[in-house]
Amino acid sequence: MFVYLKLFRWPNLLVIAFTQYLFRYCIVAPVIKQHDIPFFFTDFEFFLLVLATIMVTAAGYAINDYFDLRIDRINKPHKIILGKELSRRKAILAHTILNILAVIVGLYLAYLVKYFLLATVFIVVPAMLWLYSIRYKRKFLIGNILVSFLSAIVIAIVWAFEYRGLLLKYEYEITAAPEIISQINQFLGVYMVFAFLSSFIREIIKDIEDIKGDLKTGCKTIPIVSGIRNSKKLIIVMAVILIFFVGYFQIPLLRLDYDLIFAYLLFTVQIPLILFINRINIAKEKTDYTINSWFAKAIMIAGVFSMFLFYFYL
Repeated sequence: MFVYLKLFRWPNLLVIAFTQYLFRYCIVAPVIKQHDIPFFFTDFEFFLLVLATIMVTAAGYAINDYFDLRIDRINKPHKIILGKELSRRKAILAHTILNILAVIVGLYLAYLVKYFLLATVFIVVPAMLWLYSIRYKRKFLIGNILVSFLSAIVIAIVWAFEYRGLLLKYEYEITAAPEIISQINQFLGVYMVFAFLSSFIREIIKDIEDIKGDLKTGCKTIPIVSGIRNSKKLIIVMAVILIFFVGYFQIPLLRLDYDLIFAYLLFTVQIPLILFINRINIAKEKTDYTINSWFAKAIMIAGVFSMFLFYFYL
């Protein structure tokens, strides 16, 4: 069983679940409760939504390892699972079962909100992850953008399903208080952009880290096409953009006397990003980029955790 958890990158799955629960209970809940509107989904039904998201993600990791075995033998032979601890056949079987279960759950939840178009999320995303694994990962820029976009979608799924449910059951209350939708959409947009930018930065770092195997297998990643030096410049530019984006988000916080959240973002996101830029600038060895990848991930998680603080202000 543990070998499957390793294949599915269980720490990353926990981060995804953590993110979705934070957005529901720390952002959506306080806003709708201001207007005495309860959740549409029960706690168990929301758990199913999170579970479906996790299953699709886990299936994506399985199919990625399935097609990346040759690259992984070069880049990280000590971390290979398929062919050693688990057969490729079992990996593809797990991928198929997880996606089927996710679609079934997605159809059920879409039925509850009477909007079956939402169920296509659990069909389109696995298809995108499949295409990423067999094609787009090896293409210039496309793979990085796709993965970053999917990282942002993790948050959007929460509000998309809940909003359709609320509209179905509390249409009058929702339409009579448009500020509900506006406020939640603002938070959604901010955290989606943050997730996209931070994921994009980390994807480029991982491409630099894996350049040896990618080069030998014909990949056209950003470091291979543009060189490591230009890739580092791109990472730094994106990090600077992220710093200013968070700063733009912080300005209204001061006017609202959200001093604690302002300070939190400053000390856990912006200052670490400045340190991160310096680390990227001096990075040379593969181990440097491995550490920087973890550093970028820690900043991403810290940014997501800021949702928890909003619970006490909204």
